[in-house]
Amino acid sequence: MARLTLARSLRLALLGLTVVLAAVAAGGVAYLYETRQTYEDQLATAYELRAAASRLLAAGVVEEATLRTTSGPSAASRRREARRAFTLTLEDARALASGDPRSAAALESAVANQAALRANPRGARAPLAARESLARLARRQSTRIEEARDEAASDSRNAALAAVAGGILALIAALILVSAMVGSVRRPLDRLVAAARRIAGGDLSARVDEEGPGELRALAGAFNAMAGDLEGASARVEAERRRLDTTIRSLGDALLITDAAGVVEQGNPRAAELVPEIEPGTELGDRLGDLEDALAGEQTLERHGRTLLVTAARLGDAGDVVWTVRDATERVRLERLKSEFVATASHELRSPLTSIKGFVELLAATSDQLSERQREFVEIIELSTNRLVDLVDDLLDVARVEAGRVEIHRRPTDMAETVREVAMLIRPRIDDKAQLLAVDVPDDLPPALADPSRMRQILTNLITNAHLYTQSGGTISVALRASTHYVVLEVADDGRGMSEEEVEHAFDRFYRGHGHGSHSHPSGTGLGLAIVRALVELHGGSVTVASEVGEGTRFTVRIPRAPDTAEGLPAPRHALRGRRVLVVDDEPEIARLIARRLEPYAVEAVVVHSGEEALECLRTGRFDAITLDILMPGISGFEVLRTLRADPELRGIPVVVVSVFSGGEALAGEWVVPKPIDADELVDALGQVILAGRVRVLVVARGELRDTLEPTLEELAIEYEWCADALTAAQLCLDHLFEVALIDAGMHDPEAVMAALDLRGRRLRRSVVVFAGGDEPGFARLDAEPVPIEEAGATVLGLLQAEQI
Repeated sequence: MARLTLARSLRLALLGLTVVLAAVAAGGVAYLYETRQTYEDQLATAYELRAAASRLLAAGVVEEATLRTTSGPSAASRRREARRAFTLTLEDARALASGDPRSAAALESAVANQAALRANPRGARAPLAARESLARLARRQSTRIEEARDEAASDSRNAALAAVAGGILALIAALILVSAMVGSVRRPLDRLVAAARRIAGGDLSARVDEEGPGELRALAGAFNAMAGDLEGASARVEAERRRLDTTIRSLGDALLITDAAGVVEQGNPRAAELVPEIEPGTELGDRLGDLEDALAGEQTLERHGRTLLVTAARLGDAGDVVWTVRDATERVRLERLKSEFVATASHELRSPLTSIKGFVELLAATSDQLSERQREFVEIIELSTNRLVDLVDDLLDVARVEAGRVEIHRRPTDMAETVREVAMLIRPRIDDKAQLLAVDVPDDLPPALADPSRMRQILTNLITNAHLYTQSGGTISVALRASTHYVVLEVADDGRGMSEEEVEHAFDRFYRGHGHGSHSHPSGTGLGLAIVRALVELHGGSVTVASEVGEGTRFTVRIPRAPDTAEGLPAPRHALRGRRVLVVDDEPEIARLIARRLEPYAVEAVVVHSGEEALECLRTGRFDAITLDILMPGISGFEVLRTLRADPELRGIPVVVVSVFSGGEALAGEWVVPKPIDADELVDALGQVILAGRVRVLVVARGELRDTLEPTLEELAIEYEWCADALTAAQLCLDHLFEVALIDAGMHDPEAVMAALDLRGRRLRRSVVVFAGGDEPGFARLDAEPVPIEEAGATVLGLLQAEQI
C-alpha cells in the first residue's frame, strides 16, 4: 500500500470488499436454492412413492381377486395380466424407494407377502400382511415429507446464518482494512502536524519522512521543500535584517519610528545626537513639525543651532510613521557663503567691467586711428567684455533669486508683442548662423499676468539656448497658444537634443550639455535655464523640457492668464478715461513724457516738479491718482508718501511710483513702474490702482470665527474683506489694495495663504498679523507668535495708524 496512492488503495479495498460480499451473497443464495431443490425433490419422491404404494395396493388387490377366481376359460389369462400390472407398479415403486432403505424394506415386505399370497391364494394371512406392508410404506412417506420439511427449514436457517456470518466476517475484514488504511494515512499526517507545529514555534529545521500513500509522500516532499525554503528565506531575512540594522545605525541621518498615536517606538544612534530630547517611549507631538507637511515634502527645522531637514513616510496601513532627520547645517552655511560670494564678486566686478567696457567702446570709436591688427584686438576685448558683463548679470540674477530679492511686477501683458520684439532683436544672431527662426503667434491670444521685462529675459534665454545648441542651417520655432488657465510659450529646435541625464540636470546652475557626435561644445555660463525656471516660478507658472538625442529639444513655459475683468467694471485702461492724475517728477522732460503717455486716454494730467508742489496741489485739488518720483531734491518721494499716509483725507489716493529707485524694502508693497518708462506698464498700473479701490485689511480665516472677529473689526471701524482660502486671497489681492493681512493660524495651510499674499496697498512694508482662536496646532508652522483673537482688531488698528517708511 505504501507504493499505492490513497485513491487507488481505497478503490482496491472497496473492490475487494464488494467481491467478498458478492461471493458471500452468491454462496448463500446457491445454498438456499440447493436446499430448496433438495426439499422439493424429496417431497416429489415421497408423494410419488406414496402414490405408487397406493397403486401397488390396488394391483395387489386385483391380483388377489384373480387368484381367487378359478372358473372360466380366461382365468389364467387374467391372473397373468394382474401379475404383470403388479410387477410394473412394483418396478416403479422400487425405483422411487431406492433412496430410502426403510421404504425399500417395507416395499420388499409387501412383495414377499404378495408372493406368499400367490403361493397360497386361500390363505387368510398373506393378503393382510401385504396390505399392512404397503400401508407402512405409505406412512413412511408421510414421515419422509415431514423430515424433508424439517431438514429444509434447518438448511435455510443454516444458510441464512452462514450468509450473516459471512457478511459479518466481510465487514470485520473491511473494518480491519479501513483501519489499516487510516493508520497508514494518520501516522504521516500526525508527523506532518507535529513538524508544522515545530516550524510555527520557530524550529525551521523540522522535516518528515516521505512515506505512506502517494499523495502523502508528495505532501511530505512539498512540506520538506517548503521548510527548506522557509529556513533559507529566514536565514536571508535575518542576514538582511542585520545588514539593515548596521546600515541604519551607521547612517548620518536620524531615523525615528512612531506609532499611530505619535509615540516614538525606535530611533537610531544618530537620532540621539540630532534630537536628543526625543527618546523612545515619548510622545513626538509637533517637535518635528507638522506630520502632513513632512509627508508632503522636505521641511526645514531650526533646532539647537542646527538646520534640520525633516521628511516622513507612512509604514503600511497600521498608522506607523518613519521620520528622517538630516543635518543640513553645513550645507546651508556653504550655500549661504556661496550665494554671498557670488553676489559680492558680481557687484565688485561690475565697477571695473563698466570702466573696461566704456573705455573699450571709446577706443573702438577711434578705430580709424588704429591699425587693422589693433582693431582686431579691440574687437576681441569688446566681445570678451560683453561676455563678462552677461556672466556677471546672470550671476547677479541668480544671487537675487536665491536671496528672494527679485522683483516681479505682474500686469496684463501682450505676449505676442513680447515674442515679436525679442525675435526682432535676436534675429541677426540667428541669421549669422544661417538658422531659420519661425514665429507662430495667434491674433486672439489673451493677455498673460506677467512682468514684460522678465518675460523678455525668459524668452531671450530660451532662444539663445536653442541658437547655441542648434547646428548651422537648423530651425528654431517659437509658438504661443492659450489654455484654460495659462498662456503657453513653446521654444523648439531641431538641434542635437539632450540625453536623459542632460534633461534631468537642464535647469541646474552652471550645468552645460555635453556635445554629441561631431558638434563642438557651445559656449555659455550654464545659468540661463536656471534663471528661466526661477523667473517662471516667481510668475506662478511652470517650465518643462522634452528632448531626444539627434531629434531636437522643446521647452514649454506656462504663464498664468490675466484674470478677466469683473462683471460691470471697465478694463484698466478704460478706467483711466476722464480721470485727473497728478504727475510728480523733478525732470520736466520725464513729467511731460508721462503726461503725453496718458493723453490717448483723455486723462487730465497736472504736472509738478517737486514734493512741495505735489503736497500743495493735493491739499487744494482733487486727484484720482498720483505718479510719484522718489529721488527728488527737497522733499523726496518718501516724505510725500509719509505725509499722504498721515493725512486722513489724502491716504486713500492711489499712488504709482515712477522712479529709477525701484527696489528695496522701502517700496515693498507699492505699485512701482521703473525708469526707463514702459508706457503700457504705466497705463495698466494706473488703471489697476484706480480699479482696486480702498480696502485696507484682508482677513483670511475659517468661517466659524466670523461671529467672533467681525464685531471687533466693525467696532474699530476697520475696512476689511473676508475669505477662507489661499486661492480667493490671491484673487482679492489682484483686485484690491490691502495694507494689512489678518491670518487665522488654525487654517489647514497658513503658509500657502502667506505665499499668496500680495499686499499692494500704500504702505511701505508688508504687515501680517497672525491671530489665534484657541490652542491652535498651526502656530508652530509660522514664523510669528500669534496674538489672541480678542487682540487681533487692536493690533491691526495699530499697524494702520502707525507712520512707517
